[in-house]
Amino acid sequence: MADIDVFNILGQNAKNGSGIRLLNIYKGLPISYETTISSIGQAEIQVSSNQQQAACLYYQRETYLQVKESPFIIRSQVISLNLGKEQAVLSNFELAKNNIGNRSQIRVEPDEPLMATVYPTGAIVGINSPLADISAEGASFFVDAFLFSGRVFQPGSELTMTITLPDTVAQKIKRNSPKPLVDIRKGRDEGQISITARGKIISARPETAQNRYRIGARMHFQDLARMVILQYISQRQIEIIRDLRILSNELFRLKK
Repeated sequence: MADIDVFNILGQNAKNGSGIRLLNIYKGLPISYETTISSIGQAEIQVSSNQQQAACLYYQRETYLQVKESPFIIRSQVISLNLGKEQAVLSNFELAKNNIGNRSQIRVEPDEPLMATVYPTGAIVGINSPLADISAEGASFFVDAFLFSGRVFQPGSELTMTITLPDTVAQKIKRNSPKPLVDIRKGRDEGQISITARGKIISARPETAQNRYRIGARMHFQDLARMVILQYISQRQIEIIRDLRILSNELFRLKK
């Protein structure tokens, strides 16, 4: 892969006019826009965007390119952005080193901190860890560097995880019914629900600046737990899209 001429791939795409897709990840949610290369220079390309994608480009200063003629995902940096014309100039291209373009499941980042209690195989005491993101088939969580063990958290190791999520189904019943059909009071944990599942670690990546590790796990959520997670993901998608819309509207208002 090191010998692949990334810029040549983009040059062929511009010549054919077959189009590319801009891809950013905003709070775990993929934000994409299909466009074409409007011009190409010595080491940069110019593309058009829409308002929400342009907001991602502005705040993240990078985007990923899915080129129709290529199976590879290309990472690029935003070197200039014309918000008025919704155009961006991209450069510093390289092959993406992760599977950002191959996500089979929607995953979202929590708005407020959500905690998971993680029990690695053989552990008696659980580790309380903040969730990084969650999908219907897995979750990522953070472990402080001083708690991390390469032997315990190596890919392939099994674990059990208990996750506490907002009970959005119960909250919806409570909002929409003056006399709820079910009692959703749960003492100090009103409006929350805990689910427990087994899984397997698939990745362990250091985040040096934060002095922690990000652990990815594939989880086997059962039917009821899966329903709760899907409801949470659906609600977070609505919130994330709304937040991005507000962010982009504010950005374009300030730039006028």
